[in-house]
Amino acid sequence: MVAPGRADPLDGLQFSEGFLIGGEAIDLQRYAQGNPMAPGVYPLDLVVNGAFRESRDITFVPGEQGAVPCLPVALVRELGLKDAYLTPLGDDASACVDLVAIVPGATVSFDSGALQLLVTVPQAAQVSTARGYVAPAQRDYGVTAGFFDYNVNHNRSQGQDNTSASVNAGINLGAWRLRHRASFSQGRHGSRHDVISSHLQRDLPWLNSQLLIGQSNTGGELFESVAFSGARVATDERMLPDSLRGFAPVVQGIAEGNAVVTIRQNGHVIHEVTVAPGPFSIEDLYPTNFGGDLDVTVTEADGRTQRFKVSFSAVPQALRPGASRFSATAGELRASRRGGEDLRFAEGTYARGISNRFTALGGVQASEGFQSALVGGAVNTPIGAFGADITHSRARLGNGEQVTGTSVRLNFQRYVAATGTNFGLAAHRYSTRGYLTLTDFADARSDDWGYGRRARQRYQVNFSQRVGERSTLSLSGGHVSYWDSADRQNDFQLRFQSTWGRANYGISAMRYQLGNGRQDTRYAFNVSVPLGRSPSAPRLSSQVGQSAAGYQAQLGINGTLGEDRALSYTLSASDASNGQRSTSAYTTYQGGRGTFSAGYTHSGGYSAVSASAAGSVVLHGGGVNLGAPVGDGFALIQAEGAHGAKVGYGSDTRVARNGYALLPHVSPYRWNQIDLDPSGLPLDVELLQTSQRVAPTAGSIVRVAFNAKRERTLFIDATDALGQPLPFAARVEDEAGRAFGAVGQGGVIQLRGAPAQGALIVDPDGAQRCRLEYTTPDAPDAYGLSWSQAVCTPLPAPSPGLQAALEAPGESSF
Repeated sequence: MVAPGRADPLDGLQFSEGFLIGGEAIDLQRYAQGNPMAPGVYPLDLVVNGAFRESRDITFVPGEQGAVPCLPVALVRELGLKDAYLTPLGDDASACVDLVAIVPGATVSFDSGALQLLVTVPQAAQVSTARGYVAPAQRDYGVTAGFFDYNVNHNRSQGQDNTSASVNAGINLGAWRLRHRASFSQGRHGSRHDVISSHLQRDLPWLNSQLLIGQSNTGGELFESVAFSGARVATDERMLPDSLRGFAPVVQGIAEGNAVVTIRQNGHVIHEVTVAPGPFSIEDLYPTNFGGDLDVTVTEADGRTQRFKVSFSAVPQALRPGASRFSATAGELRASRRGGEDLRFAEGTYARGISNRFTALGGVQASEGFQSALVGGAVNTPIGAFGADITHSRARLGNGEQVTGTSVRLNFQRYVAATGTNFGLAAHRYSTRGYLTLTDFADARSDDWGYGRRARQRYQVNFSQRVGERSTLSLSGGHVSYWDSADRQNDFQLRFQSTWGRANYGISAMRYQLGNGRQDTRYAFNVSVPLGRSPSAPRLSSQVGQSAAGYQAQLGINGTLGEDRALSYTLSASDASNGQRSTSAYTTYQGGRGTFSAGYTHSGGYSAVSASAAGSVVLHGGGVNLGAPVGDGFALIQAEGAHGAKVGYGSDTRVARNGYALLPHVSPYRWNQIDLDPSGLPLDVELLQTSQRVAPTAGSIVRVAFNAKRERTLFIDATDALGQPLPFAARVEDEAGRAFGAVGQGGVIQLRGAPAQGALIVDPDGAQRCRLEYTTPDAPDAYGLSWSQAVCTPLPAPSPGLQAALEAPGESSF
């Protein structure tokens, strides 16, 4: 459908009726401008400048060529237009607005195939908003419901049985979420129950943060994370659009005229936008994993270009200019040692991006007898990103001794695109003898060991280097030394990964600490080859290793089975220098009702078996449903009458008999597209929508409703009185004037939702006007289709006066 007020590029073109084969020709003027819409209200997806905005009911009002969409004032005010365009709209929220007339360059069109209302608005007419932003008013807090995830494991080895289980349970009431996580274990040493966390939580959208009351852990942004019981308010960056999360620099420049700004990183275009003459500022770049300098090109209208670079590397503490992050926690420290003393404490942290170059940060901790303060910053330089902070602590121990100390932390990150070199994170922390963390202080108060064996120095490095087009060399490791102890802990892993043809292979060396405190080094070589060319072909893998304990060799095969690759399996055999040989088998099934696995191992004189199951149970207003583990937030799909319909693609989640299905792990504060696949449904079941979008809040259980109708479809093979096919595209109505579509190819009429028998009028306003009677057969044929034959009896054409009234153009509300 062409936008109101815009010239149709197809004006002047005419359709030749000679292309219609069979039957009498009809007046095709009503189809000259596409398939016209009838006036009414239609549920559509609103797409603004190519991005989905929301699903809403759109009213179509009579126009010159069929009906045209009405954009009410209330909707236009949500398009982010500048005040100059909103002021003349008036106060009547339901009045229709001719957007094309009031905003030069705007367009409004309707895509009947995708059921979308497509609106484009020039950037110059819009208030600047971040890409990917979902306003709080558009977020879905979900329905009232309860759930629990379970994961149960059982194994039997050498005559001993061990069982463990973990539970994540929750209840949602409006914006509030009650969560409880616990674990259970039962073995030869008895049983044990641990509460991991139990808290009440809700959004604070005006602060872009979360309120949490109960048992949980601090975030560990600046101070080390601790378990507590109390209250916490902290920034939740998930509420921000992707284009404002993490760190990315602000790109500024000056355009001489209307220009296109193109930003490249590592040779790839990551952002392109048209700007007006004068200064411009681009603040909504999406963050990247490693960073990498930005190449900015400003192309003027006459083809002239200007180029400049913006250095870009980021450490974890870095924020965008103007962005901030905070947390405030108060409560009791949950003792890390059995019998430990609970300690009341408070903690606050704050960080703010000052400029492209600098982020400032600070924080304080306080409790009875303990104070700690931190100050630092992150700096972005042409040679990389540096982070530094210093923490000073003061504590009074149980014996009255007062100790003070300082800890300094440095880190560095750099990615060089030209050579494929990435220093993921190089960090060093040095602490003086008197420095205590909050956990150290709590342990020292409750134990006679004092405050010995505290970390003195820590090093950590992650490095990767691209080698050629197919290979990567990586190194990761760390070192820890302690005060008042000669113990040292060193660990590292050096790995080379590559491909040769369709085979993957790798060589690695790993230094690690054994349980008795001794250090050992393990060298390994592994190779994996597919046994076939199909994506689901199994892979043969082999690994050879050498360590202080001798050598070990392993040969295995793994793959998947089924249309959705729901069943995976692994078979392996190993041999070691000590003569110990073993064989094992393991299989996992991931279905719509949960994940189930089983394994068997035989080695020397013993055998071991294991089994596990993971899934969820959800209680809601429509009943009880079983499904795969749903995590913290998920979607409850409602499609009554569509039992067996598949949710999404690539999984085996289907609508249950009660009309509901569980779709786990939706993304909070983002538009999630939920698709329902109608394939496999009976032909008499019609889905009125096959795709919906929803933006849930964190932890919400959102209900996504799909409407389904169960109606038989009748195909009428109709001819005129002379046995010729009826005219193609002729309109079809019942005797009351209700529309039932048009005549299809070969004179076939598809009738859905009509009475079992009745009469139809074909071409009611034209020269080929006729009447046919039909009757639906008692049962469909072998293909599930219902067919009938009918002869259309000619009727007199409508009177000229009535014909003129019917063809008079309607008045548009624009």
